[in-house]
Amino acid sequence: MLALAGGAEVVARCMNCRTLIVAVALIAVRLVVLFASAEPKAYDTVFYKGKAAGLKIVFEFGQSHVEASNVKITESASGKTTKFYLSGRDGEMGTGKMRFAPIKGAKKEVLLEIDPFGDPRSTVKGSYTTAGKTVPFTLTKRKKH
Repeated sequence: MLALAGGAEVVARCMNCRTLIVAVALIAVRLVVLFASAEPKAYDTVFYKGKAAGLKIVFEFGQSHVEASNVKITESASGKTTKFYLSGRDGEMGTGKMRFAPIKGAKKEVLLEIDPFGDPRSTVKGSYTTAGKTVPFTLTKRKKH
């Protein structure tokens, strides 16, 4: 009978330990989720928008991760959108400019007057070149996309 009483005590202790372990694990999971959701992104994106000569221009500037920056130009007449990616950054080092080109077809280019490592300004001047024609434009900083 004593063996059974001792066994019951061990089982009760194990149940209390198991409950304690589960409670600690749940608290740890909640803390991890809380801190993970409060962690900032690896980089902040600053959005700019503008229009010029029948074009709608959107610039997404990856402030701390310049390579994530891109430009989208939509032609109002056709509705066709071309996405431009950072290209030839080495050629613009120290010039305060960023050059963008589409993946397909090198006949189009966007050149922006912005320091890739500086603080985002409220406006960005640039130009869009296609088929030998250059269209200047000014983009305005927006809070979100």
